[in-house]
Amino acid sequence: MGVVAFPLYRRGKLVTGIAGVLRAIHGEEANVFWRETAKTLAQQLVAAGVEYGAARDEIRTLLRVVLAELQTGMSARADR
Repeated sequence: MGVVAFPLYRRGKLVTGIAGVLRAIHGEEANVFWRETAKTLAQQLVAAGVEYGAARDEIRTLLRVVLAELQTGMSARADR
């Protein structure tokens, strides 16, 4: 049996923290930030015993949730 990790996308502070940084930066700087963040998270998951494919899937799900958070934040600001 593999390691059961608390899903990254359920870690509220992680999601809001990444979204906050991505709101403040744009373009290549945002791309570099996300790639480095994803790489670090993948390394941490694999070191904790999560298979690489599962870690990659977990990070993809995290990205979808972060992007939804960004969209929600933009919608909330537009409604004001």
